Amino acid sequence: MRVLGSQFTRFLVADLEGRAHEIAPDGFDACRLFAIKHPSSVLLKQLVSNELGAGVDTAAAPKHIEYMRRHELLDYCDVSEKGHFKWYPKGVLIRRLLLDYAGRLAHEWGAFEMVNPVVIRGDHNVVGELMGEFHERDYRVDGGRGVCYLRYASDPLAFPFMQCVRVSYKQLPLKVYEEASCFRNEQQGEVSGLKRVRNFTMTDMHAACGSVEEARREFELLCFRFADLMNDVIAPDRWVLGWEGTVDFFEDNREWLLDIGRRMGVPAFFKLMPRMSHYYAIKNEYQVITEDRSNVQIGAVQWDVKDGPRFDIGFLGPDGVKRPCPVIIHASSFGSIERAICAILENIAMEAKEGRQPMFPLWLAPTQARFIPVSSEFAGAAKDLCDRIRRAGIRVDVDDTGESVSKRVRNAEREWIPYVLILGEREISSKQLSVRCRAEKEQREMFAEQFTGLVRDQLKGFPFRPLPLPAMVSRRPIFHG
Repeated sequence: MRVLGSQFTRFLVADLEGRAHEIAPDGFDACRLFAIKHPSSVLLKQLVSNELGAGVDTAAAPKHIEYMRRHELLDYCDVSEKGHFKWYPKGVLIRRLLLDYAGRLAHEWGAFEMVNPVVIRGDHNVVGELMGEFHERDYRVDGGRGVCYLRYASDPLAFPFMQCVRVSYKQLPLKVYEEASCFRNEQQGEVSGLKRVRNFTMTDMHAACGSVEEARREFELLCFRFADLMNDVIAPDRWVLGWEGTVDFFEDNREWLLDIGRRMGVPAFFKLMPRMSHYYAIKNEYQVITEDRSNVQIGAVQWDVKDGPRFDIGFLGPDGVKRPCPVIIHASSFGSIERAICAILENIAMEAKEGRQPMFPLWLAPTQARFIPVSSEFAGAAKDLCDRIRRAGIRVDVDDTGESVSKRVRNAEREWIPYVLILGEREISSKQLSVRCRAEKEQREMFAEQFTGLVRDQLKGFPFRPLPLPAMVSRRPIFHG
């Protein structure tokens, strides 16, 4: 998606050392930074090309659509409109695990969770002003009591919520978090798989700050937490940082902003305008370059200088007098869960193109390990071992379908099962499992306790939820295909 418009007048790129290079829309590829054939420079050049240049031909369906349907995660819904999806059990599991991750991040940051309505009255002038300023496409509904809007983000109702909270300077910053179901009435030709949808879930965070110094601390803290999210969850080594803001804010904070990217170890692209067009003076975006070389935004951190005074969000000072919050930090760990899943699947497609085994990150794999008994004689033992390993916090199932062993192994490979455990007479006698490891493309022999420890070590620090389907594969329906 090209975002070049009349409001942007300056463009810069920053290298891994935090050095800035001015570029122009015409001839940006002559920048000496792009002559360096480092993977990060290639990614940055692609982002700049997508924003300022011709971009890429995205007429072909993105790879993630094939993956999401083949693996029965989610799909289009014939009785709804394009941009709204139905979620199958495996997709629900991945969605909830990502929400668990985002919720943990927010709680560790110090936010408390809230839930606000989805519908906004059309006659609420302050919120209407905010919506109009954001320039998003309204999703209008009319229940016979006047026109209402479905919210595009949590902001329109989070701010009135924060306005009513009584807080002193000792309790700042005021941090809130919401898993917000949002709606944007995107144009027909712009809706594309999970990249751009009309209904999505956003994990939104806000911090009402009492001073610029406090806001800088929170802004920087969230930047680095989101960098960890990109590296640990979404697309390690396949993302870059985009910035958008005013020329004055950039120049006043130049060294600080450039240093954030340097410390993250990622290059950055800055688009600057002479005056604010929205409520923020600066924001950054965490951009993934996908298999078709387009870019997908995952998260963002914004520096809002308008909405504190506009919504009368403030705090009681030492003298008991209410003061407005000069800065509100907005942050979305996942601008949408749908885009996050898109980026994860697109990253898997890139790895497959590079010759690596396509597979879900282990903590997101719907089935983390599968037992394949060589015959029905060993099905009972497989089920007992399955139950034992499941109690250790691992999603494990048993393929008891009665197909040949080779076909069940191929089925597990098509499902990207990380570990396949063959169980027969030899394994029962030796009490050792025959473990096929997808990532390493190798087979190992190990005791059940060793296998459990191996998997648990890889899952440390990530949320866990149980298997979303029956443990016996023969009892599962087919959701797609």
